[in-house]
Amino acid sequence: MSVVSRCNAKALIVDKDHQSQPLSAIGGLSGGGATSRLLIDYKEPQRSEILDYLFTPNFGASLHLLKVEIGGDSQSTDGTESSHMHSKDDLDYHRGYEWWLMTEAKKRNPDIKLYGWVGNGTSSPFTYPNLTVDYITKWIQGAKDVYNLDIDYVGIWNERSSDSTYVKTLRRTLTKAGFEKTQIVAKDGGADICNDLAKDKAYAEAVSIIGLHYPSDYSDYSQCYALNKPIWASEESSSYDDLNGAACWARVITSHWALSKFTASIMWNLVGSYYHGTNWYASSMMTAVQPWSGNYWVSPVVWATAHITQFTQPGWLYLSDGYGSGNLPSGGFYVSVSHNLPMVTLIDPKTNNFTMNIVKINHDHAPCTRPPLPPFSVSAETVVFQLAESMGDVKALAVWFSNFQNESQGIFQRLSDVNVSSNRTFMLHIPVGAMYTISTITSGPRKGSHGTPPASEPSFPLPYSDNFQGVEDSQEAKYFTDQIGAFEVHADMSGNKVMRQMVPELPIGWSDHGSNGPVSLIGMREWQDIFVEVFFRTSSNITAVNTAACVGTRVDQMWSRGAVFCVYALGNWTLSIGGPKQSTGLPSTVLASGHLSGPIQRDTWHSIALTTINTTATGLYDSHLLFEHSIPNLDTGFVAIGTNGWYAIEFDKFSMSEAGNWSKPVPLCKKPATGDKLGTRACATNGFAVSDESFTLRSDWAIEHDQTGLCVQAEKLEVGSSVVLAPCDASNPLQQFKNDYTLIRNTEMPVYLDGTLFHLSGTMSGTVGLNLSNSNWNTWSYFPNTHQLRNQYTSKPNLGYPMCLTVVC
Repeated sequence: MSVVSRCNAKALIVDKDHQSQPLSAIGGLSGGGATSRLLIDYKEPQRSEILDYLFTPNFGASLHLLKVEIGGDSQSTDGTESSHMHSKDDLDYHRGYEWWLMTEAKKRNPDIKLYGWVGNGTSSPFTYPNLTVDYITKWIQGAKDVYNLDIDYVGIWNERSSDSTYVKTLRRTLTKAGFEKTQIVAKDGGADICNDLAKDKAYAEAVSIIGLHYPSDYSDYSQCYALNKPIWASEESSSYDDLNGAACWARVITSHWALSKFTASIMWNLVGSYYHGTNWYASSMMTAVQPWSGNYWVSPVVWATAHITQFTQPGWLYLSDGYGSGNLPSGGFYVSVSHNLPMVTLIDPKTNNFTMNIVKINHDHAPCTRPPLPPFSVSAETVVFQLAESMGDVKALAVWFSNFQNESQGIFQRLSDVNVSSNRTFMLHIPVGAMYTISTITSGPRKGSHGTPPASEPSFPLPYSDNFQGVEDSQEAKYFTDQIGAFEVHADMSGNKVMRQMVPELPIGWSDHGSNGPVSLIGMREWQDIFVEVFFRTSSNITAVNTAACVGTRVDQMWSRGAVFCVYALGNWTLSIGGPKQSTGLPSTVLASGHLSGPIQRDTWHSIALTTINTTATGLYDSHLLFEHSIPNLDTGFVAIGTNGWYAIEFDKFSMSEAGNWSKPVPLCKKPATGDKLGTRACATNGFAVSDESFTLRSDWAIEHDQTGLCVQAEKLEVGSSVVLAPCDASNPLQQFKNDYTLIRNTEMPVYLDGTLFHLSGTMSGTVGLNLSNSNWNTWSYFPNTHQLRNQYTSKPNLGYPMCLTVVC
């Protein structure tokens, strides 16, 4: 890129005499929920490498702040995080992985700020405010006493209501307990909190920071400004971590100050370490979903973050509009942050560093998943910046550059320094897609690297077994991801470690308010033909009469679909579609049922096993055959273990393996070529990636066929047009298949030609085209493990077995 030092165009003034609010932080969020779950299962050195990219100063994202979930035993997006208090009489500071994550962050950056949020209690955390305040205070106390962690900020109840009485009580209690420096952020939701605070002086005094989730820079925040408190985007982005996700993040961490005067932006989520098939896959700063292979993805979002975090620190001062911050003449934003430590300044003014960030992303790539972004236009331009006398005697400035629309131009690349002319100006050419950092800091920042991670192996390794003896007490078992309830490993009376469901009653619901019984998942969303066995034990201390232990295959995130086999304490059993309901303790769609020879003997180990192959399910209890029964051949999904209520059922000796014929399918089109048409066929199952149905959704909106490197192209812009393979051409509008690049990995979404009403549709007979008159579906879902573009995310019985986009030749 060219950086020039002189121009006669009207200059943008940069003047340190016009300082504004301090930068609070650029941060990342672990939780909301269970988003970092698989990270702790990585082996070294890959686990430490991932942490370095996130937290080590001047290496990667170099985050200023880490926000973590205070586990509440409730499903909160991608899973459940164990509470430090399953009940008011229970306390364990060794559950979960957020303590570990905060400790690792502090090891790498002792100055990183820590922020906890979410809560617990009864049907609402505010019904008994003293109970919830005690819950939060004990969490903060445990962080200090057990891990020597100071919690800088604490939130209220994620994206739900706030409560004046609760917040005032929390503030008094924290201060009394010695945590007067812990600031309250309210409410981790909408801006309506500002109206509430304006009406209640004591409530407002208890709150230090206004925390908004996914705020639009085009909304009115006048009521919030009137409170004279820092305003944060305390949860932001939720966007897939490709180049478009980086473009989204680069825009908001710049525009949030330039347009809205927000002083912090915190990305949800920090690291996508949760299975595809749970919500919001890879909507993250990094992705690490293969602890078995060690593979991880250092996304361009990391380097968008580094553009600010490696050149600033919390406490640096933003410059005011028109004096270092604002809109670029031809679209885009710029902000300047000044390092002005008074004591040092008085001694040596030369230490007054400053950093300028400039972003110009067009509307085609700038949107995050939420909120909607109003239309705008940008164009490339050359801008002159005029440094005021207050900026000191600056001869040259470091220049770092990324283009988040054209990766070939560079990502977080150090360019030649720009010289400042004798009239204190310098000029910068700003192309569309650009993010620039211009700084007096000329040494220290770097694009750190641990080299190439291990090769990707997306298929979960089978066979797999675990007797839980190597798991630390109070932790989840390796690779298991709790979705309802909390399953922890504990030693029993004999010293044998078992996996036990620990939640004693329905917790406060965030996204789930009492659907199916507790469940923990493992494996792949693509599995179908699987054998699973586990031993279970029901304690005589459980007062409930008809408790159940269950195993499942082909299940979705909340086990509302899939084949599930349960045995009950009274001696009955069921084979069902989906798990048992909390309301009845029984499944709603029973395929087969029967009785054992008698009630299950308590305090004794029993085994339960399920095999599903194609349209047949086989169930065994204590190695004796109970059934061989037909099941629908519609679902693919995870392996599950669970129960039918809030019972301390124990599990041990878990194992799973392939069932049936697991040979890799042969592609029907072995040598695809230019001009070959696209159609659909039944998707390869069990996690196999087959070459004729493997595609990549590119960030420039092309759909690229992996084997050939050719792209999907509409033959004509008309109803019924076929789609074919063609040489990739980013300028060809017939190849610009737009989609919601985040949600298409988490549900079915339209795939449409940019700027038109023409979308990709398909039929049960295998035809694919534009707006087909006989189409059976008009939406698609992308499965990243197998690179399949499917017509279903979860099973839709009217569509039969999932169909995949494929090359027909």
